[in-house]
Amino acid sequence: MASQRPVRWRPPPKSRAASVALPVSVFPLPAAGGEDILIEPSGSVVTGLDNGDIVRLEPSRTTVLGNTGGRPLGIEAEADGTLLICDHDKGLLRLDPNGGRLSAVVDAVENARLRFCSNAVVCPDGTIYFTTSSDSATWDDYQADVIRHAASGRLIRLSPRGEVTVLARGLAFANGLELAPDGSFLLVAETIAYRIRKFWLTGTRAGTWSDFVTGLPGFPDNISLSESGLLWVALPAPRMPVLDFLLPRAPALRSLVLMLPQALHPKPPSIIWVQAYDLDGRLVHNVKTKHRHLSFVTAAAERHGALWLASARRDVLARIDLPAARGLRS
Repeated sequence: MASQRPVRWRPPPKSRAASVALPVSVFPLPAAGGEDILIEPSGSVVTGLDNGDIVRLEPSRTTVLGNTGGRPLGIEAEADGTLLICDHDKGLLRLDPNGGRLSAVVDAVENARLRFCSNAVVCPDGTIYFTTSSDSATWDDYQADVIRHAASGRLIRLSPRGEVTVLARGLAFANGLELAPDGSFLLVAETIAYRIRKFWLTGTRAGTWSDFVTGLPGFPDNISLSESGLLWVALPAPRMPVLDFLLPRAPALRSLVLMLPQALHPKPPSIIWVQAYDLDGRLVHNVKTKHRHLSFVTAAAERHGALWLASARRDVLARIDLPAARGLRS
């Protein structure tokens, strides 16, 4: 993978809002690394682990549905119950959860192996959209992209006929992806730009971008839309003042930071932080809390008031039972 030199970038002002702390229940996983989470209609939850396993967590047991042979990230359900898996190493995959059969959907784009496939959505007509986070980073050294502010993520479309089209390039670590309920736009999280943007699919604005939420107080990762129309955003880490200070200044300063041993790089605090926005981009929930077994939350999904959380660095899933709206609206 090609490396990128640090570039100057002026971070937007950071949004501020009151937060609430809520009780957290944790549920053990057989290994660490639940980067994304999917809530099935039955209420069971599915995630992918850093050993390649795709597992389903039910009240009485945890079942291994298959193994990608790589590093699974985003997980999306298709209409027939199969699972789309975005795998860092293997590309876009399809898994039959009943028999464990795995097949490649897209493993190359523009004659190059697909790497760092991050998240996907499926449209009713069978069109699939997916993101790749970076052309220069890997799962093990993504922090270099953060420090360089390297923007090489992509938004890609797979048509029902199998045609692959790159719709957008140069995204600032493209990550979580969601489809508007009416199919008119996609929501794309750009992790190192602290924002979520709309990519319009229909109407006079089709093929263009507009802002949904900017100036987020942390690094947005996976996003998910609840049945009530709220967009949940996982914030694994808050913005780092030293990074925001360095980003608009001489790139050479950040080149020096990259030369430091990993142990000397700033470490994120051990917090749980998720937010929810309505489809007009207004903050509705701002949940910020702690639990000794959970931090660095990379995914949040809600169903019937149960908010499930996953962390790419921990060996548990977690649930927060949301009370009525009082006290949560910020």
